[in-house]
Amino acid sequence: MTFSIFPYLFFLYCIYKIYKLDSSLINKTTLIGFFSLIGFVLFTAGTGYYAVMILGEPGLGHIDWLHGLSEFGLTITNFIIVLGLKRHLDRL
Repeated sequence: MTFSIFPYLFFLYCIYKIYKLDSSLINKTTLIGFFSLIGFVLFTAGTGYYAVMILGEPGLGHIDWLHGLSEFGLTITNFIIVLGLKRHLDRL
């Protein structure tokens, strides 16, 4: 397990606290996007496990359709974050 998840969880905690204090500072869509990144990480870990342990490949990058599906999840997450930021800027 990588320990980089802990600083990100702390970031999510801080951004959520800021949102709760003053929701005009952070758009709800942006907040959802940052939280959905955890789902992307879990999905990618699961597909990586499937690729290595079930299919016997050396890694997720060796199975194009699984790797593409994981990258698509990251694209959707990034889109949600950018959409929220754009909505926030449009409101200013």
